[in-house]
Amino acid sequence: MMSSQKKDGYFWWFAGGSLILLLAGAIGLFHFSRKPVPRPPVRPVAVKPVARPAPVKVAGYITIILDDWGYNRAHCKQLAALDGAVTAAVLPGLEYSTDIIQCANASGHEAILHLPIEPHVIHETYPRGYFLTVAMTPEEVRRSMKRTLDNMKGIIGVNNHEGSKGTENVALMTTVLTELKRRGLFFVDSVTSDKTVGSQVAAKVNIPFARRDIFIDNRMDRASIERQLLLAAGIAKEKGFALAIGHDRALTLQVVGEQIRKLKLQGYVFIPLRDYIKARNE
Repeated sequence: MMSSQKKDGYFWWFAGGSLILLLAGAIGLFHFSRKPVPRPPVRPVAVKPVARPAPVKVAGYITIILDDWGYNRAHCKQLAALDGAVTAAVLPGLEYSTDIIQCANASGHEAILHLPIEPHVIHETYPRGYFLTVAMTPEEVRRSMKRTLDNMKGIIGVNNHEGSKGTENVALMTTVLTELKRRGLFFVDSVTSDKTVGSQVAAKVNIPFARRDIFIDNRMDRASIERQLLLAAGIAKEKGFALAIGHDRALTLQVVGEQIRKLKLQGYVFIPLRDYIKARNE
């Protein structure tokens, strides 16, 4: 038989265990029956976007050609420093003609041949046979152009030097433009005569062609050059594109550089002549 003392031990062990189980059940029931205390919503911290300058709308596209390069190399550094596309139109057969083509190409600018074509009046002294004339036969024109073009490696097109008489002559211009097309070159009419037949011959020959809109330095003073460049900008704003021609002169290069920086801030884009030709002939 179990002793009375042992019975009492089992009783208290059983009673203690039961009490623990009851307490655990009560605590669990309390936790499950509690309603959750709502927490305040977490509000996201507003992050201000980084302010970025609004893109400048394109106001127009401007292309600049500077004529009469080849007499010296004095302005190569000015050409290289320009913050926009400028094309150097290089006269043939001069002491520095080849150097200027290399200078232009090395600085990321284009070079074209500034082709001498007969004017009504010759104001300066040139070597004999320097101009293509209306009296020349087509074969004479082709031979002269071959000599010239073979020595002008690195050019991408041609515009006329002088030419007030020659660009009025259909026969001469047909021979000239046909030869240029054969060599894969384009032609820019400098419009030295209001009777030029350049555009109609170019259409017949089917050669890439452009026509000068404005001269920028017929008067050699700062105010005049600035005014002419603003007129070019006005043409670009109205028509989308403008083609301006100036000359290899220190003041012209200085003012062109200044106005390129100012006009770019106003939304004008200075594009290479090749791109201008492509856009105008599409």
